[in-house]
Amino acid sequence: PLIANLEPSEYGNLSKLSVIDFNYNLLSGTVPTELYSLPQLEQLDLNDNFLGGTISPLIANLENLEFLQLHNNLLFGRIPEAFGLMRNLRVLELHGNMLSGSMPESVCENRDDVDGLIQLTADCDDTFGFVMVECSMPECCTACS
Repeated sequence: PLIANLEPSEYGNLSKLSVIDFNYNLLSGTVPTELYSLPQLEQLDLNDNFLGGTISPLIANLENLEFLQLHNNLLFGRIPEAFGLMRNLRVLELHGNMLSGSMPESVCENRDDVDGLIQLTADCDDTFGFVMVECSMPECCTACS
């Protein structure tokens, strides 16, 4: 596995990049905001690492993003409303983090679109007596962990 911090110094030079798949590595640190300036990015897989911090609303700059896996990391804070602006997003997996609050209504509205989100996961299961992310299922979230 790749063991490193995500270093942002050269991301701006990768303007034609469409897929980043760094899942199942030992990445730590935060998700570099420079990733959010890649205009052709369609798939971003950063799941099953040790990435922390909050999810920046700048992620909405990824207008072509269709597939986003951030699950099983150490992310915390609220889920950004900015996800609701991402009209091409089809898969959004956020479970297995320390996110809290409610799933933004704008994100749930994208589930209603014919070409909207088909998969949306979060930590919305109350198995342990509390819910970290409020997200109705199946109206909004497709699966709760």
